[in-house]
Amino acid sequence: MGVRYVKYRTDTGEIIATGTCSNQEHCFLQMEDAENEHILLDVSADDATQWIDDQGELADRPVLDLPTATSIAADGIAEVVGALPAGTVVRFNGAAATTDGAAFAFTTDMPGTYVFDFEPPFPYIPCTLTVEATDAI
Repeated sequence: MGVRYVKYRTDTGEIIATGTCSNQEHCFLQMEDAENEHILLDVSADDATQWIDDQGELADRPVLDLPTATSIAADGIAEVVGALPAGTVVRFNGAAATTDGAAFAFTTDMPGTYVFDFEPPFPYIPCTLTVEATDAI
């Protein structure tokens, strides 16, 4: 039976490879940059949802405090809000902006479907928010 391993960046905790080797020595041979990478043995991980935290432990990556879909009245008053860490790139209609740590807020008086893509700094997990703005009554 092989030895499971997780290779990660020591500066960010980002998981850059997972796999199985025949022995521990072969696992450590997977490192391409010994100064900036490390290997954890006997661990399985999902790089999309996990990372190696500051204590060197496998942990779940944080998620943004936003829904994936919601609806609001297109009345210019109802809004969708959520906290975003500084450095989050927000994409909407082909335009992109980087946040300074201020909260995200969206309101509209035009009915329609609005899609926002959020790419926060690592270790946060990127997400998409779809807002359905319906006619105000």
